[in-house]
Parts: sequence; C-alpha cells; structure tokens
Amino acid sequence: MTKLVSWLLAFTLSAGAVTADTRPNVLVITVDTFRPDHLGAYGYDRQTSPHIDSIAARGVVFRKAYTTSAWTTPGLMSLLTSLDAPTHGVDIRGKSVHPNVVTLPDALRGVGYRAPDVFFLTDIPNFHSLGFEPYAKRQEYIRQGDEILFRWLQEEADAEAPFFLYYHYRDLHQPYDAGENFRSLYLDEAFGSKYNPVSWARRFLAFEKMTLVKREVMLPRGIIDFAPWDRSWVNALYDAQIRRLDEEFFGRLRQVLRETGLVDNTLIVISADHGEELLEHGLVGHVSTYKEGRLVEELVRIPLIFAGPGIEPGQRIDERVQVIDAMPTILDLVGVPAAETMQGRSLLPLTRGQERPSLPLFFETSAGGYPASIEDYSRRTRAVIAGDWKLVTHVPSGETELFDLAMDPLEDEDEYDNRSALAGSLKTLLDDWILNSEPLIADGVAGISAPVVQGDSPTVIEFPVDGDTLRYLGTDQTVRLRWTGENTSYRVLYEVGEGVYHLKGEMSVDSNTPSYGPFHASFWNSVVLYSPFTVRVHPVGRPDLISAPVTFSLAPSDGSALAIAPGQILMSISVFGREVLTLAAGCVLGLVDLSIWLSENLSAADATAWALLLAIAGALAWPRLQPLGERRVKAWLWLLGYIGIVYATIPIFPKLWHGLRIHAGDSVRHLGTIVVVAFVVWAIWRLHRRVSFRSPVPYLLSVLLMAAYTVLLIRFGQFPAERLHLLEYGMMAVLVHRALTADRDSRLADHGLALGLTILIGFGDETILWILPQRFFELKDVGLNAVSGILGLALARLVAGERM
Repeated sequence: MTKLVSWLLAFTLSAGAVTADTRPNVLVITVDTFRPDHLGAYGYDRQTSPHIDSIAARGVVFRKAYTTSAWTTPGLMSLLTSLDAPTHGVDIRGKSVHPNVVTLPDALRGVGYRAPDVFFLTDIPNFHSLGFEPYAKRQEYIRQGDEILFRWLQEEADAEAPFFLYYHYRDLHQPYDAGENFRSLYLDEAFGSKYNPVSWARRFLAFEKMTLVKREVMLPRGIIDFAPWDRSWVNALYDAQIRRLDEEFFGRLRQVLRETGLVDNTLIVISADHGEELLEHGLVGHVSTYKEGRLVEELVRIPLIFAGPGIEPGQRIDERVQVIDAMPTILDLVGVPAAETMQGRSLLPLTRGQERPSLPLFFETSAGGYPASIEDYSRRTRAVIAGDWKLVTHVPSGETELFDLAMDPLEDEDEYDNRSALAGSLKTLLDDWILNSEPLIADGVAGISAPVVQGDSPTVIEFPVDGDTLRYLGTDQTVRLRWTGENTSYRVLYEVGEGVYHLKGEMSVDSNTPSYGPFHASFWNSVVLYSPFTVRVHPVGRPDLISAPVTFSLAPSDGSALAIAPGQILMSISVFGREVLTLAAGCVLGLVDLSIWLSENLSAADATAWALLLAIAGALAWPRLQPLGERRVKAWLWLLGYIGIVYATIPIFPKLWHGLRIHAGDSVRHLGTIVVVAFVVWAIWRLHRRVSFRSPVPYLLSVLLMAAYTVLLIRFGQFPAERLHLLEYGMMAVLVHRALTADRDSRLADHGLALGLTILIGFGDETILWILPQRFFELKDVGLNAVSGILGLALARLVAGERM
C-alpha cells in the first residue's frame, strides 16, 4: 500500500494532458499457450486467425515479443506487474504477489478506471492481490466461460468512467479438441484426401496418438512415442484450436465492441502467458504439461499486439521486446506515469519511429511448472538473450547451452564449446541478473501470524466427507470446503491426482469455509483429471490440531466420463495389475486390523454372552414364529440381519475405509468396481447354466444390464465407496423381495413393493447419517440406492427366472 500511495502522489504532481474524459478504455486479452507463428498477422500461410489479423491491422504487431517464463502463472504475473519472474516471485503454487507491488489494475484504478474481476483464476493463491474490484455478477456469469466478458461489455461499459478489463482465454490449452468442424479445416491437408488409401493408413497409424493429444492435458516424455511425421497432424489440431478461438472469441468480441460503440475508444492488447512446443524438440505442450524445465523459442516467443487510440495502424516492429514492457506501454498510452517498481519500458517510442537502447532479455522457469513437485522447486532453467545469442543454464546440474538465433532459430546446434568467451560473458550477465532480482513475494506463510486457537480439539473436515464425488451441477460449479474451528487462518495440506497428474503441497486460507469457483465447464473438466483430492487442515501454527485426511473426487460436467479413449485404457492397463495386487494385500491387512480392533473392543466373554443371549432369544421366539412358516421366518431373519449389519456399520464405515486406504493406497478406488463386476459376472454365469443358449433373449437382456452397471460405475462415483451402493442395495432389494414371496409365487406388484421398501430402508440409512456428527443426508444417495435396487431385482429375475 505504501508504494501505491507514493505512486499516486507522483501521478498527481505530474499528470499530463490526457484527462479522465479523454482516456481510452483498456482491454487486455491473453491467450493460454499461444504461438505467434501460427497467426496470419505473423506471416502464417494457413488461414487460422482472420479476426485477430483484422485487429492487428488496426495497430502494431511486435514480431519478436517474449514472455519471461515457460508456464502460465509467472508469464501472466509479469504482464500484470512489469516484473521479471524472480522479482515478482510467483513462480510455484501457493505464492502471491506482494501487496505493495503496484499492478496494472492498481495503477489504472488509482486514476479512475473501473477494473472488475472477470478473471477466472483469481480464486487461487497465485492470483491474489492483483487489485481487481469485485464484480457483482461474477458468480452468475463466470460459469458460462467467455460470456462473462461479453456480458460485462454489454451491460456495464456505458458508465462515464473508463474501464480496464483483463481476460485470460484458456481453451487453446491442451487437450487439443476444437471439434470436428474446426479440425476438418486442417486435418485433410495433414493426412491427404479422405478418399486416398494412403491417407487411410496414415490416419489409422496416428489414431491412438491423436486420441491422447485430443484427450490429455499432461503429455510427459514417454507417454507417446511421437515420430517426426506426426508434426503435421499435431500442427493441424493446434491450428484448429486457434481457428475456434478466432471465430468464437475474437469474432464475438469484435461484434460486441461494434454493437456497444466501444470500438473507437478502446485500446486492445493481445498477448499470451507463453508459447507451445509442437514436436520441434520431440514434445507437445509446455513446462506444466510435460514437466521439464525448458526455455526454447517455441515456449518463450508470444504474440504482442496493440490496437486502438494512440497507435498508428499497420506497423510491424522487429526489435526484441518482452511482456514486462506491456504495462508501462499501456500506462504511457493513457497518460499515467510508470510505477517505480516496474522493470519494463514503454514501447511507444518504437511505434513512433524512435530508437530505444537494446537491453538483454532474461528468463526463468521451474522444472515442472504448476504441477511441480517439491523436488522440482529447486531445479531451475534460466536464459539470457543478448543480440542474437541465447545462453541457457540449468540449476543445479550446471548444464549450459549457447545458441546463435540468427543462424539457428530452432536451437539445434549448441555453440557453447566453440564460443567459450562469449558464453562466459553471457553467464556473468545472467548471474548478475539473478543476484539483483530481489523477490517481492507473499508465499502464503510469511506475514500470517499464528491464530489464537481456543481448546485442543483436532480439526474435523465436515465437507466434503471422505469418499464424496462432487458434481458440476450439484455443487453449483464450485468446490466448497468446511471444517470445524474458528474462522481464522489455516494451512491446507493437499495431495491430488495420480501418475502424471499427481500434485502435492500446501497453501494457506483465511477461513474455515473456503470455496473455489464457480468454474466454467471446460476448466472444471480439466480439474477433474486431477481426481482424487486428499486434504488435511490445521490452524496456522498448530500442526498438532491437524485433521484426519479426507479424499473426494470431481465428476465431469457432462457425460464425458463415458467417453474413455483407447489410449487412456492403454495407459491405465499397465498399472492396473499392480494396483489390484496392492488392493488385495491391503484388504488382507485391513482384515488383520479389524480382527485386532475386535479383539481389543470385544472380549471373548462379551462375544460369548451376546451369542448366548441371541440363542436364548431365538429359542423363546421360535414357538411364536413357527406358525408363520420356517421358510418365511428365515427369509425375514436374513433381511432383518442384513439391514442390521448395514445400519450398524454406518458409524464405523469411515474409519474402516480410512484404514483400508492406509494399506491399499490409491488402489482402493478399484474395490467397488471389482466387487460389483465379480458379482455381475457370477450372476451371468448362473444365467448361462439355467438358459444354456436355448434363447438369445436372456443374453441380450444381460448385456443391457451390464451396460447399465458400467454406466453407473462411471457416472455414480469415481470414488469406490459410492460404487459399493450398487451391490449393497441391489442385494437389499432382492432380500426384501425374497421375504415378501417366501411362501408363494412372485407377482409384478411384489417387485414394486420390494423396491418401495428398499427406498424406505435407504431413507433410514441417510437419516442415521444425518443424525451422526459431521455426516449428512444426501438425496443423491437415496436415488442411487433406488437405481441399485431396480438393477438388483432385474438381475435376480434374469438369473433365477420363474423360480424367483
């Protein structure tokens, strides 16, 4: 705040001719993973960007613009602060820019601009403290994706005060799935005519790889064995992404600006967080998606376009500039002096034909980007460009490379050994930059004093409960958490995802009811890939009060959970066998734990006494029950005993499940599927023994039932605890039906009555959960129980036939 006050005072004393009445609106658009060399404005020969090209024609295109890093957060923070990555310090998860840093929203709001928060990432720590003002309709519109930007322009932009809008378009990011309408524009060129047999063969050979590229966010080295000839279709998929961006976003944006009359007085800036590799060096993606520290030109070159008031149209500038120059340029255009913290320089002199002293460009990235592990945090890749020479160093390995960008723009020939003196000079330059790049960060811990917590009760996470699956519509597109304790500062320890999607770390929150979102569907679905999510919580400074871990999952926003790609199956099958063995061992150890727990909490004398008591009660009751018929009595006793077991295990099930997770780890997610599939397979085998191919109808019906179970195994819970409902209440409905028809033939009405009683028993189940502390009544589970009952009855009827 001190720096902002100082800057405002300086502005007041030096304000020039540009006044609030004449200042243009400012609209800054950044696009994720945006390469300039795939745009017509930068000389690309395919027609991918006619709307962007039209905007560029009204202004200036910087043909050699660079970011400061190779993944999203540090690149965007450099644009919004005019600081190099090491200086703003927001280069790993959980960090936030220091509140004293004057950001672009701060600077413009300080002179009367409105700067509403339409940025979907401001809910996460990396993008806190940016200075945006609250937007009342943010929650309503942000779940609709890009619509939030267009709605604000249509509904809010006509006020007297000028506006600053910053919007980040994410959907260019992997996976590359622009839809058939856009893919078809470029894939035919990559493969050749659909009517050519050679094209068929090429498409067939590329099918599995294309499936992964169209479905996966993470593509680390080794996941796909790319060949050099794959570049053509990878480029086609990426070009389709840009064409969709151009038509659906920039085309709509131009239309809205025309319709609202804003086009003539709005400065438009188009840029990116970083670029993207498209197999130039064997990989597809960027640092966060392939988890390697790299600063190749394809990653650090970005578009930078200014169009609007104060910019002479039709300009192309070839001098190397950097994204940290965007903020001082914008402030210069609207007549606002540069903040003292800025490291960039205004680009206006270049647009007016003036020379500007050439300075080196510096870069830094962590080894893994956003999903970097703790071990990756200390591994850095740094680079400097001076003239046409680029030096790249890797820490802590010390590996250093030197490239002549004029002669070798693809960075294929390392000149380090041939130009040792030049390399030494550039290395000194880079080392000095690191020493002088003082971080100004709030890392989520510093500055948060330990709260005064009353009592010594451990924190208890109340929602989500262990095993929950949160659904897009059911959660209002928002992930909400709630735990016991005072409304103070907490430390959240998280471990999410599996394999290449695995993340582990900590972050701070200032409430015991934090929420994240709402998210639009495409972003939600990318987060789904990181399921399951395991969190633990404790007050800051009180790790002794840490909660038990709670694991939950997110379900896709639509039916996409059913669309399992062949490549995904191949990726999973290699580890499935090992995980099943781990699960089996975990179950054995869990049974050992259960037996130890029973022996400690239920002595032999108590067990004998209970058994004797039940035997006496049975002997006394039998004469009264015998007239009802032995078969009927046994059926009802089986049912009542089963209900008793289900109800009795409700309070202890989370503890049992947690113990199983300790032994089986993430492989526990297969338990529900294995149990249900084993039971269904057994039932189909029994069906075959009864029918023995005499009629195809029972087999067709069994296929339909298996399809229904498959849908529910996927749709009703990526977490196995919910999958067990399919067997639990399928069996419940069968036992109810058996009790109702123990001494007579079954009628159709008996099935309806059995289902109704099963639903009532399910209500009882959820009522017990509602009464228990930190448990909740969930109507969706009642629905799942009902569906499970229907399938159980149908399967039993199919297997047993008339004998049911």
